[in-house]
Amino acid sequence: MTTLSISAIACAQLNAQVFQAEDYSNYYDTTPGNQGGAYRNDNVDIEGSTEGGYNVGWIDTGEWLVYSNLVIPSTGQYKIRMRVASESGAIASTDLNGGSIPFGNVDIPATGGWQNWVTVEQSVQINAGTYNLGVFAQTGGWNFNWIEVVSAGTPTGGLVTLYEHCAYNGWAASMDVGQFTLGSLIPRGFVNDRASSIRVSAGYEAVLYLDDNFTGAAIVVQGEDACLDNEGFNDNVSSIIVRPAGGNTGGFASIISESQFNQIFPNRNGFYTYAGLVAAAQTYPAFAGTGDLTTKKREAAAAMANFHHETGGLYYITEIAQGEYCSGTATPCGVCAGGKRYFGRGPIQLSWNYNYCAAGQALGLNLWANPDQVAQNPTIAWQTALWFWMTQPGAGYRPAHESMVTGAGFGETIRTINGSLECNGGNPGQVQSRINEYNRITGILGVSPGNNLGC
Repeated sequence: MTTLSISAIACAQLNAQVFQAEDYSNYYDTTPGNQGGAYRNDNVDIEGSTEGGYNVGWIDTGEWLVYSNLVIPSTGQYKIRMRVASESGAIASTDLNGGSIPFGNVDIPATGGWQNWVTVEQSVQINAGTYNLGVFAQTGGWNFNWIEVVSAGTPTGGLVTLYEHCAYNGWAASMDVGQFTLGSLIPRGFVNDRASSIRVSAGYEAVLYLDDNFTGAAIVVQGEDACLDNEGFNDNVSSIIVRPAGGNTGGFASIISESQFNQIFPNRNGFYTYAGLVAAAQTYPAFAGTGDLTTKKREAAAAMANFHHETGGLYYITEIAQGEYCSGTATPCGVCAGGKRYFGRGPIQLSWNYNYCAAGQALGLNLWANPDQVAQNPTIAWQTALWFWMTQPGAGYRPAHESMVTGAGFGETIRTINGSLECNGGNPGQVQSRINEYNRITGILGVSPGNNLGC
């Protein structure tokens, strides 16, 4: 199950925004402490959800949550959809800007269990603008997973549509080009391990994965498949990639293929997926996407070499010596979240509370409150590595990306990552180890390594 908790997933083609319940910007809760003990350390009660990620629970009458930066691009009719569960039924209401624009009540049916989820919706008129979206508990006794605002005029079709039953019957979940974890499929009406048929538009293909986060066995589907039982994927799909036919995704995927990735990391941990890296690279399209082909390949090789060195060939997900890494210095997120440790995680071994705070803010993730996400979701792990690579000067003079695209050379990427701990004679053996790996990978990619390899 995914632990991805993106505060606002903007779906341009669908003219929609999804807010995960736990990613509120303000709240009122009637009881002290987080009874679920998950994700955040304020008074809102949060627990793990059977649909992946987290949900807000133990909701009492009068409590409320606010979600900032709801962007409505044009005036018109919209639907507000909420994913909820309740043993005996309840009533919620929604509004904008602290109740100044009320939308009225939403009836929550009795679903028979706290994790038996249904989607309820209301139709509203909203003027173009940016708002704070409020959810108010008119009565208590319900759980809350996510809320979506989508244009009422949004077409239901997409490049790919999955259906609940064979022969294109039951619920339908549509999507366009992109990478869709379970957490991003569910707001589209998808139910985990319940898809049985699929339609794919001409010129495109869908990669179906047995498990979430693009892991487990996979098949590529083009055209139509009226029943997935022949391939063993009937009621067995948990994540999906939609792309142009033939895997021509462009960007990073056009620089390093999956077979080359496997050659570079022959003993990698299965957590570090190629699909996760391709998805993360879309967050930073300039990564291995700047300059001529030689420059692009050298940057990709430099990043992979450093990731290889930092993780023992993508073997380690977390640092072996797991310290606190709490600086005691205030950040925009606070000092350090109670009970959280900010030791190295992911391909670049993201460390320290201030780095988790900054990376999370850049990526729209609350990594400061929940640093474990970097070790639980492969796309997030890759995103944090690329955040550092693309934007942080670290212990050097400039971000590693800048060093590779301006010709400063591979050695300066080492300085950015470890500074005088390795460079300027600090540890020449480690520097040479990185250089050896870089030379090996440039050989795989068929490009010369360039100058200035050491630091």
